[in-house]
Amino acid sequence: MSGCKYNFQDQQVEAWMFRVPHEYFALFITLLILFAISFFLYTFNIYIFLLFLFGVVIYIQLQQAQFLGNAVRVHKNQYLNIYDTFKDQAVRLGISKASLYIIQDPYLQAFTLGITSCTVVLTSALVEQLNQEELNFIIAHELGHYKAGHTKLSTLFIPLGSNNVLSNLVFGLWNRKAEYSCDRCGIILTKDIDSAISALIKLAVGEKLYKRLDIKGYVAQIKTAERSSVKISELLVSHPLITNRIKSLMLFWKENFVAKT
Repeated sequence: MSGCKYNFQDQQVEAWMFRVPHEYFALFITLLILFAISFFLYTFNIYIFLLFLFGVVIYIQLQQAQFLGNAVRVHKNQYLNIYDTFKDQAVRLGISKASLYIIQDPYLQAFTLGITSCTVVLTSALVEQLNQEELNFIIAHELGHYKAGHTKLSTLFIPLGSNNVLSNLVFGLWNRKAEYSCDRCGIILTKDIDSAISALIKLAVGEKLYKRLDIKGYVAQIKTAERSSVKISELLVSHPLITNRIKSLMLFWKENFVAKT
């Protein structure tokens, strides 16, 4: 890194620093779609909605609590290296109530939930296969979701489920923008573009295959993925394509952390 456009080092990181352009517009479109569906079905009722929202809040709080019984909480006496990173990043983001858990799962995943407090969950496979620098990026990304208010809004996802065609079509536009935003949060907090990229690639192929990855071939794949048919396929998923996330991160890094000559 030869320079930095913004001084992210000595100040608290706010959501506006990493929120991508048009994220709010994407949210507006999503809400319009929701209201249009409700109007078309003649089922929208403010009292039913408020009752449902209350139920969702209780559900989220219970879900946060159950991790104490089904997962391992990370703290100063449990996985100290991970805890130190988590604590420091939460402080940088101004998050006062935050907890981190590790659950047994063979898939490389991480997620965040919470309305009044933040709960970040990492799978055991993710912790085992990513190195410390890569985990730092993932943790910063997840904390970014809470800082930006994404976890509060995502409670609307629950009745439609997740990772199905309907929920992805309704919420996908905003959700993908949110993921791009939090990738930026990860870069701002870690200032490590190489580990961010390797972490994302490992999400696609895992640690063992990553060691045998032909970088030049993958760069060529990123260029090939710019085809319109590949871009359209992103409409069917909740997260941006890995190749698009890497390309977006590299652009953000170049614009904000590489000194202009």
